[in-house]
Amino acid sequence: MNAVATPLLLIGTLLIFAVAFLALGRRYPRNASPLVDAIDATLPQTQCAQCGYPGCRPYAEAVAGGAAALDLCPPGGAATHAELQRLMGASGGVPPAPTPVKLAVIDETECIGCTLCLPACPVDAIVGAPNYMHTVITDECTGCELCVAPCPVDCIEMIDVAAPARRREPPKPVLAVPLRACIKCSRCDPVCPVELPVMSLIQNVRQGHLETARDQGLGNCIECGLCDRACPSGINLAAEFSTHKRELTLAAAEDASRRRFKQRYDAHAARHAEHAASAESRRSARLKQKGTRSWT
Repeated sequence: MNAVATPLLLIGTLLIFAVAFLALGRRYPRNASPLVDAIDATLPQTQCAQCGYPGCRPYAEAVAGGAAALDLCPPGGAATHAELQRLMGASGGVPPAPTPVKLAVIDETECIGCTLCLPACPVDAIVGAPNYMHTVITDECTGCELCVAPCPVDCIEMIDVAAPARRREPPKPVLAVPLRACIKCSRCDPVCPVELPVMSLIQNVRQGHLETARDQGLGNCIECGLCDRACPSGINLAAEFSTHKRELTLAAAEDASRRRFKQRYDAHAARHAEHAASAESRRSARLKQKGTRSWT
């Protein structure tokens, strides 16, 4: 009996290990193409779809498989074209004409809060809540222009910026260093392109008066950084404004969520009261029609 059971036990154990390795292989697949990773790292990661593919990674896979040309990435320009030629061992061809680096700016006075631009952004650079104004995180925007078409009120504008295409990196803590004191010189006010009271805004946000800062137009800050250059104390004003704008956006979203739940609760309570009143009315009508019944 043992002579038969031992081989069967061994075969069963091997089958269990084979199934386990197969499951691990599917859950943690090996990188079968280091070339795809190298090509993807070369691309500018704008996810703009100008190459005809939905993102940089699919384009990298197509290039590695020989299904796509090397000159389909205008944001990368000649430098990316040359690096792709080196990786693929190709030569010749005409590099794509570089496109100017652009940044999406939302006119928050015209924004109706429809949220149609949120799913259109491939890098989640737009923040906002339904029925509230939206804003663009400038450090995340790649200038792909995909958010312009879905906007029903044409409140999104692409502006040229004199900066190289940025790769998406993990956000850095904005207020991780000690804050520098404002000397109230008011040099930041006249340089603001949207005419915000910058000096008053920085004092209000630092004192926690976010509602006052909101009323002063904090949401209209386009985070251009011109006030940073004018500040003799070297305060990173745009970064602080960006942080507090996000706080206001999150607070508005939470407030909207609370209102929605309150409306749902009120509607439920109204339906319950209406049902109870209707039931009592029907009961009273039956009693009047048939009289009080004796159960004795």
